[in-house]
Amino acid sequence: MKTAFRLLALAGLLWLACWACLFQVNENEHVIVARFGDPRRTISEAGLRCKWPPPVDVVIRIDGRMHVLDPQPDEYLTGDKKNVMVDSFLAWSVEDPLKFLKSVGSRMVAESRLTDVLRSVVGDVLSAEPFAALVSNESHETTLRDVEERITAAAAAEARASYGIKVAAVRIKRLNYPLQNKQAVFRRMEQERESIAQGIRSEGTEQYERIKADADREEVEMVSAAERRAQELRGEAEAEATRIYTEAYSRDPDLYRFLRSLQTLEKILDEGSTVILPSDHELLRVLQETRAEAPATAGQE
Repeated sequence: MKTAFRLLALAGLLWLACWACLFQVNENEHVIVARFGDPRRTISEAGLRCKWPPPVDVVIRIDGRMHVLDPQPDEYLTGDKKNVMVDSFLAWSVEDPLKFLKSVGSRMVAESRLTDVLRSVVGDVLSAEPFAALVSNESHETTLRDVEERITAAAAAEARASYGIKVAAVRIKRLNYPLQNKQAVFRRMEQERESIAQGIRSEGTEQYERIKADADREEVEMVSAAERRAQELRGEAEAEATRIYTEAYSRDPDLYRFLRSLQTLEKILDEGSTVILPSDHELLRVLQETRAEAPATAGQE
């Protein structure tokens, strides 16, 4: 019985010794083994490892995954002295666990230091670039992506040298004007749009006047041409009528005078008209001749 108890106790002691001397390194983490508080080993590959039992060796685990730092937007001054609100974020991970442990020690402190680094670098880079570089899409000009790459390179160099942190990327999410400048910017934009609209209206009015003047000139020219043509046609018609009248008169002067007299009567007389003429008037003679010829025509019928 005592032998079994001793074996059980020995197995328990061996299990405790293994438990105290073995440790697991997980994926996406760094492990630092500190002996009496002094870091001795850094392990980044996953697997089972050995150490001396506490308090000789102590395992310090550091998260090796990628983290995203998203600080509050801040105000910066561009190279052309324009204030702009920049909302950016930073992706980071631990590259040198030992330096990270000695310089910051925890994620909370690391992100506080990285926030300072990010603001400092963004301020330095933007102070050397005009505001147009943040909104330009022209390939031959500095663009927002170029600015982000410069910020990433500067932040990565400082974070690696000071804290053993790898900065994978810095990106700008949003650009905006400071609140106190928005109203002035909006007013200036309204004035610019109003100036553009006024220019368009002036150009439209000028085009309207030019088109109207051209149309009026064309109208005058067309009317003048039509009047000239009408006068030509009237002249030709009158000449033709004169020729016909002359030819008719030359053939039978009496018949011509008679027909002209009838045409005159048709123009001046209508039903119920009363005309007082002297006995020797030409029109009276024509009426009398017409009346004399009428019974003879009726008798023939």
